[in-house]
Amino acid sequence: MANSPAMAIRRAEPRSFLHVSDLPGTKEAARKAASRAAQSGELVHVRRGLYFKAPGATRYGPVKPRVEDVVREIFKAPNSGFGPAGYSAAQSLGLTTQVPAKFEASALRKADTSLPGVVLHVRSNLARAALNEQEIAVLEVLRSPEHLVDGGITRLALKVSELSATKALRLRAINKASAGETGAVKANYERLTAALKSAA
Repeated sequence: MANSPAMAIRRAEPRSFLHVSDLPGTKEAARKAASRAAQSGELVHVRRGLYFKAPGATRYGPVKPRVEDVVREIFKAPNSGFGPAGYSAAQSLGLTTQVPAKFEASALRKADTSLPGVVLHVRSNLARAALNEQEIAVLEVLRSPEHLVDGGITRLALKVSELSATKALRLRAINKASAGETGAVKANYERLTAALKSAA
C-alpha cells in the first residue's frame, strides 16, 4: 500500500525519530510495522511508541541515537523549556573540557518514564518556555559559573557576547527569564551583565 506504515518507515530519513502515533493506518497496524522494522534492524526501539531510523548497521549492530538527541525528541514540544544543564550545558557552549558521566538536562516538566543515561532537572520558571537551548544553557551555567566554566564568569561573558553577535541567543530574552530564577542565578546574571559591559 502506498500509504502503509511500512512504506512510511521505509521513506523516513536516516537518523530521524518515528513516533508510532504519527504513522499512517490503524494504531495496531502501525505498532506491528514498527515492531517488525525493529526486528529486521531497520529501526531501533528507543522507548514505548518511539523508534529511531538507523542509518545502517556496523559490525557492532545498528547505530543507536545519542542520549541527548533522544531527550531532545521527547521534549521537542513548544514551551517545554528544554535545554542542557550542569556540565552538559557548559559543554554545549564550548566552555569546559569536562565530560559528564550522564547527560544533564532541564525542562519544565518531568518525563513520563525514566530516561536511562540522563539526569533531568525540573525547573519551575515558566519564562524558560520562551528560550532556546543555548539561552537555557546560559541560565543553567549561571547556577555555578566558577564551578562549571573553565575561566569562570569572564569566559562566559565572552561566549555570550559572541553568541549574541551571531543572534544564536537573545540577551533580552535571558534578561527577562532571569527574573524568575533562583537567587544565585540572579546574582550571577548581574555579574555577567557587568562583565559584558566591561568587555564592550
